[in-house]
Amino acid sequence: MHKEERQWRTLIFDWKASVIPAIAPKVLVAVGLAIAVTLAYYAKLPVYQDNLSTLIPALVLGLLLVFRTDTAYSRFWEGSQIISDIIDYSRGLARQVITAIDAPTEAARVQKITYARMVGIYLVSVKQHLRFAGVNSEMQPCFTPAQWETLQQIHHMPNQIAQWLGNYFQEQYQQGHLSELTLFQMNDTLNKLTLSMGSCERILTTPLPRAYAIHLKHLLLIYCLAIPFELVGQLYWGTPIAVGIIAFSLLGIEEIGLEIENPFGYDPNDLPLDQQSQELRVDIEAMLKGDSEGIDDLPTGES
Repeated sequence: MHKEERQWRTLIFDWKASVIPAIAPKVLVAVGLAIAVTLAYYAKLPVYQDNLSTLIPALVLGLLLVFRTDTAYSRFWEGSQIISDIIDYSRGLARQVITAIDAPTEAARVQKITYARMVGIYLVSVKQHLRFAGVNSEMQPCFTPAQWETLQQIHHMPNQIAQWLGNYFQEQYQQGHLSELTLFQMNDTLNKLTLSMGSCERILTTPLPRAYAIHLKHLLLIYCLAIPFELVGQLYWGTPIAVGIIAFSLLGIEEIGLEIENPFGYDPNDLPLDQQSQELRVDIEAMLKGDSEGIDDLPTGES
């Protein structure tokens, strides 16, 4: 079987990742109305209204849905790019911590490894912050008890972690374990991480204007309720099927836009932040294990 055929079968029957569960009740309501209209038509009631096609032009509704979906996908794509930037900056910063900071003692070596892992946990803090979820167990091994208590009490975990990293870099510079040029480069990368976090917050806190969303839902409702009266005189018992397909198409497009509008959540089609944050931590652990000093005698920092 060709790869494309397997992919088709996988996608067609991927119920969980589709919007079908979300729109099924609405589609069933539209089909139920279409059945009632069809029964009324066969009962000789004057339900057939062929002039309803001018009530809401399909072109207008289509353009509104296209704008809605395009706006949502733009936010999704921008969010994906920002998260990719955070991952790249974190890898680079972790590499600098591992290779550029001198660790003449065992205590300094342990501290350096701890802060390299803290770089890896930054994306986890971003994920938790964007989901309004607070700290979680996978973060705890990377912090001291005092730091962990602080994280549980503050509102903005990513900023606090960035502050701790910046303080550590400055401390290493003052102790002569880090050059001034490298300190500047590391702080610049840290600033980029903070700016990327701010860009994620901008996406999260700037949703589609509520008035537009409400107006679009009103038009969809009117259209789906009116279409059976327009089709019944032409399709007869095919009306419920046609109405179901139309409602499935229009409501599905609208639901897709709604689902990907916030790309940082828990929906099946949101960004895979859990997987990405875990992969970043694995990458940093690989850097640590490849370091000439070795870390075989240290905990992995994974939950």
